[in-house]
Amino acid sequence: MKNILIIILFTLFSSLSSYVYCQKSEVYDEISDAFDYGKKAKEYAVSTLDYIKKCYQQTSIDDIQYYSRKAKNEIEDAKTQTGYAESDASDAEDEADDIGCNDTEDEADDAEGNFYTAKSRFDDAYTHLRRAEYSDDNDDIEYNLRKAKNYIEEGINYLNYALTDLNDAIDELNDCN
Repeated sequence: MKNILIIILFTLFSSLSSYVYCQKSEVYDEISDAFDYGKKAKEYAVSTLDYIKKCYQQTSIDDIQYYSRKAKNEIEDAKTQTGYAESDASDAEDEADDIGCNDTEDEADDAEGNFYTAKSRFDDAYTHLRRAEYSDDNDDIEYNLRKAKNYIEEGINYLNYALTDLNDAIDELNDCN
């Protein structure tokens, strides 16, 4: 009877260990996905800055509006990717909570917040790029391009913070038992 009890306990412990490992794998996958979306968002944001730079190199309003539209489309893509990253960071936070990896959960929560702020900055930039796209006044266009550029740079900073948080979440996940 004692041997059967030991076998049952060993089987139960093995199943539980396997379950926790599987759960850690799910957290890792969510963090990894969030990181990939965050990197893609950063690429779109940098591309947006390149289009804004092209706006300043143009002499005709039509050309400036054209590049403003291209920039607006890129920042919209950055905003979308950032939203996906935010969602995956939130999922990682929930998964980490489920397995009791509190430090991982905290880092994923920080990443989620930074992605949210980046997305908000990109949304502000989108608004200013849209205004630049439809404006016929050079001073108005320049003002809106400058505001958009500032918001994009702020958004990129928050993306960088979020990506650092995700790296820290992985470190914490590896240390979690």
